[in-house]
This record gives sequence, C-alpha cells and structure tokens, in this order.
Amino acid sequence: MRRILYVLLLMSPFMLSAQDNASAFLDKAVAKLKADAAVHMDYGYAVYDEDGKLLQEDTGVIRIDGDCYSLLMDNMKVWCDGKTQWSYMRDVNEIYVTSAASEEAQNLSPLNMMERFRKVSSRAMKSENGKVIVTLSNGSGEAEINKVVLRFDGSSNRLEGMSIYMTNAGRVEIELSNYAAKCKFAESSYVCPVSNFPGVEVVDMR
Repeated sequence: MRRILYVLLLMSPFMLSAQDNASAFLDKAVAKLKADAAVHMDYGYAVYDEDGKLLQEDTGVIRIDGDCYSLLMDNMKVWCDGKTQWSYMRDVNEIYVTSAASEEAQNLSPLNMMERFRKVSSRAMKSENGKVIVTLSNGSGEAEINKVVLRFDGSSNRLEGMSIYMTNAGRVEIELSNYAAKCKFAESSYVCPVSNFPGVEVVDMR
C-alpha cells in the first residue's frame, strides 16, 4: 500500500502521428505549469484493487513550484524542496526522508514523472466532451506503473484528473480542482516541519 501511495501524485497540464501530437501537447502543458508557478490545487485520490474495490481515499491540497512541491492530506503529507523529500505517514507516525533524486521522490514529482513518461512511453491523445485525454503507456510488464491517463480541460489545457494503473496492483484515481496560478508561498512551505509531529520517528533513507 505504501508503495502505491508513493506513486500518487499528480502530474500536470499538457497528420504527423498521434504520438507526436501527444508529445507536443505535453510539452505545452509542462511549459504552462512552469509559467503558472507557483500553483495551488485541491487534491483528492482513491486507491482501488485489481477487482475495483475501494481500498483507501483522502483529500487535501497540492502546491507545485518547479522541482519544489508539497502534498498535504489527512493520512499522508509530503514536502520536497528540490533537494530533499519528506513523507509523513500518519498511520505509523513516521517520516521518511529521501533525496529528491531518489525513485520515490521522482514518482511524486509531477514534472519529473511527466517528463520521464513522455520519453519512454507510447503516447495517444484524443478530445472528448470538451476534454483532452492523453494516455501514456509504459510498454514494459516489469515496470511498477503500467499506464497513466491524464485528463485536461480542453480550453485551458490544465490538468483536471488522472488515472494511474499499477502493474498487477489496481489503480489510483486523482482529481484536481480550484487551480490557482502565480501564488506566493514561503520557501518553508516545501520543508517538513518535523517539530509539528510530537513523538514521530524519522527514518532517513538517503
């Protein structure tokens, strides 16, 4: 379950061939997200098993400013200042510290995940009911993430939701709303306030 939660996350807004069209759209979406920084969105997720049974759900807020981000929910909170990532798990009262360059941190960075999948995945894009849907398929049965489906508003090209399909492990559904651009956040917004969690065990995985 914890590895599924690590992959949550958010990725953000994106005849040659369908793959070329999808790549061009993703390039524009990444550029827009960077230009909009810092961005604030309401965030909700639900984890389902392979049979479609709901295993866990939560809501919160996400902030993104380039390589810095924070994801604050009831059961899980994540901070990354571009160098270090802290992940707080309420159920075990532990904070896991990793390098921002680690696999776990890369899986939670919206920009890093999007750019990684754009390079290695097969890509498809379609318009449907005013939405743009981009599907990124890993193409490898050994990868932890098999497929990601991104749903964008067709007018603003802003990400509204995504489905992350885990290899032989169900899927994660993410919904985003109340997109606010050009926000001003203190640098401390991307650093874990360890003192706010009395008795927490800090596990340094670097």
